[in-house]
Amino acid sequence: MIPRISVIVPVFNPRPEHLRALYESLRHQSCADFEVLLVDDASTGVEFALITDPRFRVLPQPRNRGPAACRNVGATAAMAPHLFFTDDDCRLAAGTLETTIAALERDPIAVGNTVTDIKTWFGRAVALLGFPGGGCIGLHNVWRVSPGGYSTSFSSCNVAFRKETFELLGGFNASLPVPGGEDTILARKARDRGILMRYVPEQVVYHVERSSFRDFVRWQITRGRGNYYIRQHVPEVGGYLKLRLWTFRNSLRHAGIRYAPLVLFLIIVSVYYQLKGQRQEQRAIARSSESQG
Repeated sequence: MIPRISVIVPVFNPRPEHLRALYESLRHQSCADFEVLLVDDASTGVEFALITDPRFRVLPQPRNRGPAACRNVGATAAMAPHLFFTDDDCRLAAGTLETTIAALERDPIAVGNTVTDIKTWFGRAVALLGFPGGGCIGLHNVWRVSPGGYSTSFSSCNVAFRKETFELLGGFNASLPVPGGEDTILARKARDRGILMRYVPEQVVYHVERSSFRDFVRWQITRGRGNYYIRQHVPEVGGYLKLRLWTFRNSLRHAGIRYAPLVLFLIIVSVYYQLKGQRQEQRAIARSSESQG
């Protein structure tokens, strides 16, 4: 029997507690008519023994190719007419899949609100930056949403497509050598084709927090490397930078007096290390071109 929606999760060396949280959140959805495709990106020593629900399938990959390629593999294997994408460090609110199916009956893409699962004061400060997918300020304060309720972009940890729409767009760009930017690029492709992306704030996914400064810095470097490839596919970089300044203002507005100094510091750090990551990728590409020439 064909399920109503397929949940696609790229998996690479997940922490057991994160995988269990995702698993339990899916098993307790108000909509039971779904399948889950865990696309294992050549993990090392990972056991999936806790996955006993027959609605779940593990698709092991022969080599590591990154989350974008895994999402495309899952989409190809999916049986349902609707595709929901999330990550292995997330968990879904109980009514999310039911909400998503209803949204996709009206619009071809449903963009959800990702909420950081805050445990620490540092995690709260990072979440106030609005990433990933909304943090603790809401996606509508990270990406502009029209008065009619349509978003200009989405995060790959909380987005759903009609399968035919995803195939029409050609899926995520799996050629990017870094896990970052492929969602922005795909969203821009949808916008260029006039495909509307409905913002559905009730489509909630909870994402684990970034709880250490070192992890935050590594993340910003990766985002910077991804920004290099975004520049190759999204020509209006000036508009993108203007948008980020708007996001930072929203972050500071939500931070309040207590968190504003730390949030401002993290904004400066994020800009510095993203630029560093972007230059790092640019130099690596230049060196590769020179060696091949």
